[in-house]
Amino acid sequence: MKLRHAFTALAVATGLMGVSAPVASADEPVASIDFAAEQGAFPVDGKSGYWVGSPEHEVMIREAGDVVRVDADNGQYYLRLDFSAPTGQLQVGSYEHAGGARILAVATGLGCPDDYSTFTISRIERGAGGLTALDATFEQRCGSPAAPALRGEVHYRR
Repeated sequence: MKLRHAFTALAVATGLMGVSAPVASADEPVASIDFAAEQGAFPVDGKSGYWVGSPEHEVMIREAGDVVRVDADNGQYYLRLDFSAPTGQLQVGSYEHAGGARILAVATGLGCPDDYSTFTISRIERGAGGLTALDATFEQRCGSPAAPALRGEVHYRR
């Protein structure tokens, strides 16, 4: 009988906590990054994560000129990715290092200026205030096309 009361109390407490939890407003941007790096993938070296903008994870995605920048920080680890096309603003499509596209990856102060990257923008939208939506997948290698890879995806809605 005590066990049944414990489950009932737990269910009620969980339900009450769910009612008081903050709900994201439709006006708040939603940004996320999901990434995994192979061992030796500079500068991320074996780390992985799935971070959504929240009090525990800061994820900001914005466009500055012709660069889409992703800044992600969980309080212990910082990752920045700058995506750029060979010329002009990024559009829906696939981009490769051989064609002049770049991903500048910076992790905890170390960066890779000599990247071999590919990425695909499956959705990008802009409004009067700038970037409003982004869906992209990526693969970045530092120093050589055969180097260990950092792979992932980013999403943004405003």
